[in-house]
Amino acid sequence: MTLLCLNAGSSSLKFALFDGGVPAAGAALPEATLRGEIDAPGGCARLSVQAAGQARRVLAAGGVRGQIGSEVAWLLDWLRAQGLPSPRTVVHRIVHGGEAFTAATVVTPAVLAQLAALAALAPLHQGPGLDGVRAAQAALPQARHVACFDTAFHAAQAAAARRYAIPAEWDARGFRKYGFHGLSYAAIARQLPAWLGPRADGAVVVAHLGSGASLCGLRGGRSVSTTMGLTPLDGLVMATRSGALDPGLVLLLCRQPGMDAAAVEDLLYHRSGLLGVSGRSGDLRDLAGAEDAPARLAVELFVASVVRHVGAIAADLGGLDALVFTGGIGTYQPAIRAEVVRRLGWLGLRLDAAANAAGPGRISASDSGVPVLALATDEEAMMALEAAALPEQTA
Repeated sequence: MTLLCLNAGSSSLKFALFDGGVPAAGAALPEATLRGEIDAPGGCARLSVQAAGQARRVLAAGGVRGQIGSEVAWLLDWLRAQGLPSPRTVVHRIVHGGEAFTAATVVTPAVLAQLAALAALAPLHQGPGLDGVRAAQAALPQARHVACFDTAFHAAQAAAARRYAIPAEWDARGFRKYGFHGLSYAAIARQLPAWLGPRADGAVVVAHLGSGASLCGLRGGRSVSTTMGLTPLDGLVMATRSGALDPGLVLLLCRQPGMDAAAVEDLLYHRSGLLGVSGRSGDLRDLAGAEDAPARLAVELFVASVVRHVGAIAADLGGLDALVFTGGIGTYQPAIRAEVVRRLGWLGLRLDAAANAAGPGRISASDSGVPVLALATDEEAMMALEAAALPEQTA
């Protein structure tokens, strides 16, 4: 079976091909035969692609217009032009599954309609992700299309972890904490026993730091607490998202001249975070080491939010047996990791400077009271496992 995973994020489209069957759901993460990403640095669309055991290639993607649907259509044409077999199953990452979708699900028209109704809860992701589904269905109508959900990993949290202190009728209407980045956390949880042994079942805080950023507290490899809530706007300072705010600030913004709900949503999702504070970029690669005061302040707010929330999640877990960094920032920006760990030294964390610079892998010093890891996540492999667990006849 050839299985194609499409992972539409807030700023790029990642994909991975898995051939010859995918291991069962309890197995280790499978290896992709081909994987890549479409992004548009400087507004110029490009495809970076890497076959197993080969060097990465970067190609122009001239037919891409910066929308997920057109990116998916272009990518499928490109894959077809390489002579690759048509996938029997296409797996889509969908950010919000709400209350109804807590496991991988075959996409039907009814499922699409239910997921579209959740678009307001994840405006950066849900609509574009579903556009990708529709484009893939149009190009590959004979394939089975499966949706995997970032919220599903957190669905078994205790009621107190998911409840807001609002009247019961609003909770019953779905106004509760869902959490996100679940596919990433599930992929990291599968890697932990190899790195931590029995400690992998203890209190582990995973920091998924990227354009979107959140933390998750694990016990026994399961989600106990996480920083995002009803929407992916809560929690940490992010590239263009504000993270946690005083709710009164949002109410006051809505009362300002010219600021209706749509304008406030645009402000908090698209013009805040690192971009809003620095005034020039939401990319930490542009801001780290910068000398101007706004850039330094943006980095300071980001690091401080991570440190503060690690402490809060550790309190929820009742301790800390390991700290794991992942995501584009967490895996590949050692200076940010070093500053976070330095400020968490009171928890017994110590970095090995050389290991941190080399990363990924174990980056803690030999005398660190708590292991610290930097691990690459693999959402696409997790999607492949979840889809493979569905019976073939599911429709």
